[in-house]
Amino acid sequence: MIAKEFEQFLLEQEETFLTPAENLAVLIDTHNADHATLLLSQMTYTRVPVVTDEKEFVGTIGLRDILAYQMEQGLSQESMADTDIVHMTKKDVAVVEPDYSLTDVLHKLVDESFLPVVDEEGIFQGIITRKSILKAVNALLHDFSKEYEIRSK
Repeated sequence: MIAKEFEQFLLEQEETFLTPAENLAVLIDTHNADHATLLLSQMTYTRVPVVTDEKEFVGTIGLRDILAYQMEQGLSQESMADTDIVHMTKKDVAVVEPDYSLTDVLHKLVDESFLPVVDEEGIFQGIITRKSILKAVNALLHDFSKEYEIRSK
């Protein structure tokens, strides 16, 4: 359980947690592997969200997923060019809903670099990155005593 003062302080940073879907590079589940490889090789991200044309969240994908699928299926480069990425997308991904709890986010971000935020209809809303949470924790560690008095027992 997070101390209520710490949680309150961190939640004051909450508007910086979510990167909205419209500000993100995403892939559509019907993009082919060549398109995804090109995009991923030009980005600094190791994984990106995959959504449908209707913005429904499907999962995430990285270059490793594409190469692993090609090797497992024994596909040539030409065959991969025609293969939709939905087949190689990691679908068992930790997600949170828009009304997430900070505790849930912190627990899930231990194993993930970002958490997709998906509403109850399955529509992708954006991501919460480990980096954004660490920035808030950094602010907590440096600025908490400016707003709160700390006393020892």
